[in-house]
Amino acid sequence: MKIMGLDIGGANIDCAVVEIYENTAKIIETKRKYLPMWIENDKLSDNLKTISKEISEVEIVCVSMTAELADSYLSKIDGVNDVINKVLKVYSDKKVYFVTVEGLKENNELKKNPIIVAAANWIGTVAVIKNIKESCIFMDIGSTTTDIIPIKNKKECALGHNDLERLSSGELVYTGMLRTNLATIVHEVPINNKNTRVSSELFSITGDIYRILNDITEEDYTCSTPDNQGTDLISCKRRLARLVCADLDLLNDDELYELAHYIKEKQICQIYDALSQVHSRTNINTVIVTSIGTGNLCEIAAKRLGLDVLSLENYLTKKASHVLTAIGAIQLYLDEKKNEIKIL
Repeated sequence: MKIMGLDIGGANIDCAVVEIYENTAKIIETKRKYLPMWIENDKLSDNLKTISKEISEVEIVCVSMTAELADSYLSKIDGVNDVINKVLKVYSDKKVYFVTVEGLKENNELKKNPIIVAAANWIGTVAVIKNIKESCIFMDIGSTTTDIIPIKNKKECALGHNDLERLSSGELVYTGMLRTNLATIVHEVPINNKNTRVSSELFSITGDIYRILNDITEEDYTCSTPDNQGTDLISCKRRLARLVCADLDLLNDDELYELAHYIKEKQICQIYDALSQVHSRTNINTVIVTSIGTGNLCEIAAKRLGLDVLSLENYLTKKASHVLTAIGAIQLYLDEKKNEIKIL
């Protein structure tokens, strides 16, 4: 039997396929497709159809989502219903389940309260991580956000369960390795030993500084750029210079590198503050981390707090860890069927 997990995010569709054979689970396929839902939500069906054609013989589809927050929708309910309807249409011949804050649900169980599907993908993540460490804080920095999920005795013990609550509790930080506007991380930066205010325009994003710092490769830089230009180093430096209304004639490579390093440090501080909030409440001292590239922001923040750090890559390949929420949707299904099968 093959089970597909899908996580439909605001910027990416993550997909994993697990094959169940003789009480064992094996990851046989992982995919990630970039889809900016804030401008191309009408292309969701076509992308799902492409995934469906590329993967055959799937019997069950387990879906989580965060795309409902995209501003192409008037409300979260509108977004949830649109995604659900498109998924059900494409996979009409499959058994489809949706990840919610109350566990897996079929569509007929969601009609009265579909909002429980919104941004619930982290519930599936817990289903995987609890099999690695019964009590831990899981930290995952992706392209757009950082999740900080506390788990005790194999159960999530989060204070927040929707995005608003999680932003308040420190369990969600809207900062990531690729898509974050640098002007949301810093308001002023040191240039030539002077505190220099930054432009609030969308000139440069975190993908630019991590290319400059060599924390990600050009292949890792999977999102669109603010100026619709390339992800080569020169283009990244040009965008970063614009943060302070400069260009490559005004700032040299060393100055841009120092600027990128300064912003990285400030982003680590954002994550550290949120982790401190979660740790002070839970007193959990072991952290499992994952990240795009080699920036290790979560690891650095955790070690500064004196916590023990494990890497998810000790248990999953890097490729698989990038679609963890999709894998988590599948593990949640296996757990609810009470068949004791563990993907890890």
